[in-house]
Amino acid sequence: MFDSEGRLPLDSQLLAEAPEVELIIVVSRAAPRSAIEALEMAGAQIIVAAGENEPLRVSDALSQLGSLERPITSLLLEGGPHLAGAFFDSGEIDEARLFVAPLVLGGASARDPIEGMGSSTIADATRALSLTTEMIADDVLLRARLREW
Repeated sequence: MFDSEGRLPLDSQLLAEAPEVELIIVVSRAAPRSAIEALEMAGAQIIVAAGENEPLRVSDALSQLGSLERPITSLLLEGGPHLAGAFFDSGEIDEARLFVAPLVLGGASARDPIEGMGSSTIADATRALSLTTEMIADDVLLRARLREW
């Protein structure tokens, strides 16, 4: 789990299951020491990601996850636009799965689906190597392979 400031509530279901499953929480150096200690006492393993900016912290976190006794080699990233943007900016996404719903949202206060630095031109944009689609109820799942590994 990525929780930069260690704000996961101590009464959360994730922490309740921590003794039975291996719960790893990645925090940044901005996380208060008291929050880190409380999460560790609740059974979570904490990784502190270092780096001057979010893309560097993402790369550091992934390096640490890959260096664990039981290395993690694959992640499902489920989060908001800020976290997605940090991973895209770090170049660490191999495959993106995006849902498109039959809804139209917009306006000046609407959030972007992906934040971060992004690309300033179409020529600089990340292009999928392959793309598949699947209908799931009324939604469309786009599965885009962005790089091979």
